[in-house]
Amino acid sequence: MNHVLSALNERLGRLFGDRLVVLAGGTRLAKRAHELHALGARHTLVLDTDDHAPLHDSVIARWVSLGIKGSLVAVEQRRLGKLLTKPGAEVKAILSDFDADGEAVVISTPYNEISSFEGRPVLNARQHDWVALENKTTIDALWDELSARRAPAMVFDLDFERLWGASEILDRGAGVVWSGDGPAINGGANFVRRVRSYEEAKEAFDVLAPKCDQVRVMPFLEGIPVSVHGIVFPDGTAVLRPIEMVVPRRQGQAKFLYAGCASYYDPPVWIRDEMRNLARRVGEHLRGTVGYRGTFTLDGIATEDGFLPTEINTRYGGAMVCFEDAVPTLPLALVQVALVAGWDLGISSMQFEELVLQAADNHRAGAVGANVRAVQPTTADERRVIFTGWACRLAYADEAAHATLRLSPSPIGGRLDLDLHRENMPVGAPVAALTVAAFALADQEWGTGLGALEPAIAVEDEARVEQVIEEAVTA
Repeated sequence: MNHVLSALNERLGRLFGDRLVVLAGGTRLAKRAHELHALGARHTLVLDTDDHAPLHDSVIARWVSLGIKGSLVAVEQRRLGKLLTKPGAEVKAILSDFDADGEAVVISTPYNEISSFEGRPVLNARQHDWVALENKTTIDALWDELSARRAPAMVFDLDFERLWGASEILDRGAGVVWSGDGPAINGGANFVRRVRSYEEAKEAFDVLAPKCDQVRVMPFLEGIPVSVHGIVFPDGTAVLRPIEMVVPRRQGQAKFLYAGCASYYDPPVWIRDEMRNLARRVGEHLRGTVGYRGTFTLDGIATEDGFLPTEINTRYGGAMVCFEDAVPTLPLALVQVALVAGWDLGISSMQFEELVLQAADNHRAGAVGANVRAVQPTTADERRVIFTGWACRLAYADEAAHATLRLSPSPIGGRLDLDLHRENMPVGAPVAALTVAAFALADQEWGTGLGALEPAIAVEDEARVEQVIEEAVTA
């Protein structure tokens, strides 16, 4: 597939070559700047929402730290949106000095809907009707239009008694999940609550009522939260492999803990096929109805009854880092920018799918972590760890560690990351239980205060069990 990679990079080089580029916010900005430089960009201005600049090559990029990073993505994006629409004198001067003739192109975050920055086009700005599809209280209409199996659900305005009544009807014995429509940026389970009692319902209502207009009620689904990414091209939809959403449950609480993503988990083949088939149908629907281009995520739960969808996110999702790490020579985030901008990439959706899907199945990765408020570290601290079953302990000096736990400073207190060592990690099982064990160790070592957590439970893969039994019998 080297010819496909070469063709992609050649086309991206036509878009960014000899251009001035402004990176206005986002993640992995140093990587993006180096990718643009490799594609022939004349120079890159990085406007980082953080408050300090990393070590960087000034030939490749000029780095400006804005200091507007927020504790929540929504807060940070609001501040960035204000900067893009009404920049202050200092930012205007920096922009003018970098691009006196106003010829630069701008790349902002995947959430961005603002189409220009001081007269310069923002190439990856999302259309309003794309953003509207992320509403959790209206998405069931899409599943029904596509005749896709889904869990039963009811949607109501902010009427507590009706919501509680629906909860009693839909509860299958494990409680229900309330999902608010939330603001424009609604991720990381911010407006999602598990309700198992009248008291939890009151707590959930108190959280959702000030922020939401409607709430969806559906049964709590036991299984692994999973996501599958589709990338809509002009000719069709490329569909990638399932990604585990690492979402531990807080014991005795209604709130979930969103802890990132990983690609180590392999759902049963029949569920994988269900996910990928539905993602392709969703992509074609988006392409035909709203002219969608680029990446979307199809999220749901891998249950014993199969994959049951819960939402889509019409943007370059955070879990795309798993695919970036699988194909490091492919500037995936810039592919996204080019597609949204309507740029011809010169390859088909199936060629792209074959290139990325195979690499991601062969190279597993993850980005697992959580923000913590109970501590305020001033320096980073790391601990090498070993997993033994569902337990986690510190590794001895001569042991090959399974992962590294890291506690770092952050705007809200601390940032806890679990870096899984790919060469020592088993493939197939979810990492949710390992994350719970590692976070318990972090509470013990650093007082991170995450508290008692429970992992999601994977549906049993009958084919895998039969294979293990057969191997045991023939051994």
